[in-house]
Amino acid sequence: MNCGFQRFRAYSKTVSRSHSETVDTMIDFFEKAKIIPKSEVMISFIKFQNDLIGRYDYIDELLRTMEREHIKPTHDILKSLFDGTALKKKEQQPMIVGKASIQMTREEWNREEGKVSYERYHDVIKASGADRRTFSKVLDSIVKVEPTFGKPYFKVEIDVTELDGIRQELNRNE
Repeated sequence: MNCGFQRFRAYSKTVSRSHSETVDTMIDFFEKAKIIPKSEVMISFIKFQNDLIGRYDYIDELLRTMEREHIKPTHDILKSLFDGTALKKKEQQPMIVGKASIQMTREEWNREEGKVSYERYHDVIKASGADRRTFSKVLDSIVKVEPTFGKPYFKVEIDVTELDGIRQELNRNE
């Protein structure tokens, strides 16, 4: 409370000779400006001012970031181009090539690049067709069982001889 009174006394000396004249001057100002300290207009104006200050801070930070991340690197690139430092090429060291890579056969190159021969490709296609037939046999033998109690489940109905035949067929294709 004492601090506020001291502030008022210091302010009062700048406005008029006495404290009562200062208060009168302040009241006249509020009446002429039609300002009521607790009015909605005044409160919204103060909020607007705070929002505006926040936006200025955001724009300031945005400009600083843009300068740091975009303008300075671009300036440095252009400067290096005009100075000629970007045009100087570093000497490239000769690539060491081993004898094994020079003496590779066509099959080794194809294997390294992931290429396969037509015969091998055809064998893979045949095997995948057989796998599809085997897989469809197994799918056809699956039956959904819905018990009276509990959750429904799937059951594979294959006899042992059919299962052994499928296993042999799959092992043959590998």
